[in-house]
Amino acid sequence: MFRLTIFIIVTGLQALCYARALRWAQQRFPGRPVARRTVTALFALFTAGFIVALFFGRAASILPAWLTSALARPFYIWEGATLGLGLAVLAGLVIAFPFRLVRAALRRNARIRERLRLLAGHPSARRFDASRRAFLTGGMEGLAVVSFGAATYGVLDGRFGYQLTESTLPVRNLPAALEGFTIALVSDVHSGSFMTKKQMDGYCAAIMKLGADLIAVPGDFVNSQTEEVYPFAESFSALRAPCGVYGVMGNHDFFAPDPERVAREVDDCGVRLLRNDHAVIETKGARIALLGIDDTGRAERAALGMAAALRGAPPGAVRILLCHRPYFLDQAAAEGMDVVLSGHTHGGQIVIGRFGSVILTPAALASPYIAGLYSKGETQMYVSRGIGTVGLPMRINCPPELTLLTLRRATDDAASGAARGRTA
Repeated sequence: MFRLTIFIIVTGLQALCYARALRWAQQRFPGRPVARRTVTALFALFTAGFIVALFFGRAASILPAWLTSALARPFYIWEGATLGLGLAVLAGLVIAFPFRLVRAALRRNARIRERLRLLAGHPSARRFDASRRAFLTGGMEGLAVVSFGAATYGVLDGRFGYQLTESTLPVRNLPAALEGFTIALVSDVHSGSFMTKKQMDGYCAAIMKLGADLIAVPGDFVNSQTEEVYPFAESFSALRAPCGVYGVMGNHDFFAPDPERVAREVDDCGVRLLRNDHAVIETKGARIALLGIDDTGRAERAALGMAAALRGAPPGAVRILLCHRPYFLDQAAAEGMDVVLSGHTHGGQIVIGRFGSVILTPAALASPYIAGLYSKGETQMYVSRGIGTVGLPMRINCPPELTLLTLRRATDDAASGAARGRTA
């Protein structure tokens, strides 16, 4: 069902893009059918590639990894660019719809219809219509150049490297012994074709250099296949921290044919999984109740998972919750969590722009919590942009992220934790 939904959405947007591309070819190259045939051939080729990748992707495992990657890059650039164009065409149709509706209603009146016909035949109206069409054609051409340029950057460069973000989290009644306690956060690894063991080794080395007291990995260890956990386990087995390395299962870990094997391998490699339960961390005479819940898409199940994780947790301990999706801040605040650490959104992965704290990205349609710091009452939440990708292996205006979080005692006039970042 998931693949079918993706297929319907992608092919629908590409159909809009294809119709507009055919119109462009006819306008730019009138009387030359080869232009329309070329457009049709390109869309047919890449649509066939999309269908093969979506429904028969595992068959590509018989090819060498370098060949699969080389063949896939132009495909993903095309898909990313045309999806962007398809969304732009859809937005234009949505904006124009009420005007077309009014025009259609007016045309039902014979006198108005005749006046509109006469007006359309006036020379000035024809000149205006010609200039409007030229403007729209030029605009679409410019948008196409930008879309293909951005997609090329996102696939070939934007998804590599990382930004190290350092942030403070104000916690009410934080014991003095935990002042300055640090947590390294790395999320959404998505081990697979586009997150190799070599890349993961580099990220793990960078995490170890942070010297954090605790390391948190809130889910999506693999992309969608059970065997993808093995390179993850080999790389992440190198992680060590004085207070331990902990994680929770993400939605993509449950997409794997054998999620329990994924869980076992992650747990065995040294990333202790918290599955609707908790661990008590004692350091310098203070205690932290570190809680974790399995991924769920429903608030009711998330609340039940939190309640289960809290059973037996020491009263008065600082409560830190690992929850893959950031959707459940309200439920976490109701359960008295001090800190929530999440991922899932990839920071949007493809970000159109930022206006203050507002992030313009398609991911905002699914969650109001995209990346960075949020709060509800006395509960602080940090949402990581993660290091992997999903769907299209590209990042635009949204670099991968490793995060170093520091706990500080909150004061009455304390603002939400300040964050700063640097690219590595």
